[in-house]
Amino acid sequence: MSENSEEKGAIGARLKAARIAKGLTIDDLQQITKIQKRYLIAIEDEKFDELPGDFYVRAFVKQYADTVDLDGNALLEEYHDELPETHAEAYVQNVDDVQPTRSASREQPTTAAGKVRNYLPTIIVTAIVVIILLFIWLMAVRTHTNSSSATATSSTSVEVSSSKQSSSSARSKASSKKAASTSAKKGTKKQTIKADGDSDTAYTLTNGTDKNKVVIKSTKAAWTSVTTDGSQTWQGTLTANGSHELTLPSNAATVKFQFGNATATSVTINGKTFNFNPKNSTSQVRTITLTIK
Repeated sequence: MSENSEEKGAIGARLKAARIAKGLTIDDLQQITKIQKRYLIAIEDEKFDELPGDFYVRAFVKQYADTVDLDGNALLEEYHDELPETHAEAYVQNVDDVQPTRSASREQPTTAAGKVRNYLPTIIVTAIVVIILLFIWLMAVRTHTNSSSATATSSTSVEVSSSKQSSSSARSKASSKKAASTSAKKGTKKQTIKADGDSDTAYTLTNGTDKNKVVIKSTKAAWTSVTTDGSQTWQGTLTANGSHELTLPSNAATVKFQFGNATATSVTINGKTFNFNPKNSTSQVRTITLTIK
């Protein structure tokens, strides 16, 4: 290591010091960044040869730095000479090696059975179109045959039809009034977000919409993950004073929020503040479960 790097400090030691200052353990960092624990330890010990490759060294170092409130890009530039270089030529070479194989497979002669399979979709579509046209022709013939008898009875059915339309119109108006009344009653229900008993990690959202709108804001760099009914909806790292807006899937029942920097993060649901930290916990990494009813 050069004298210049010794003066500015080893990159692994700087990252470790920033992590400890942020109050995070290696396990916390693994959960936030999704980088395996052994790779995080290797970065702190500057054993870069234990990582999957040169590309991952820079990618993991940048993600580590951003998570502990350091500027990842600036850090990579500062330690440019100490970190391994990535080689884009290798990726180009791999593409060149694979491409001829794909071209050759496309140029292989097609057998008679293969030609039939190639034209099979066209044959099926053509047959379906012919069947549809035949059905339309039969219906037209049948309609023409029945038109004469329908004309004879049309005069007597006009009055009955008019009566039915009047009755149907009245029922439709009554149904519309009932639907409007029901909708108005639903609109008066107040949305509430309350803790489940004395818990400060479990909450219930009452009278939410079909698709609830969530806005996440952060005053500092903060990693956040949102999982709906067991499926991840979104995850990412917000910059200082950044925000992210998302809409929960329709009929969502359970939402799990994971905050990497909870004290710097705020959440609103349908415009209503979600106070997920009512006891002013100083724990930065928090997992909150929200049940929607």
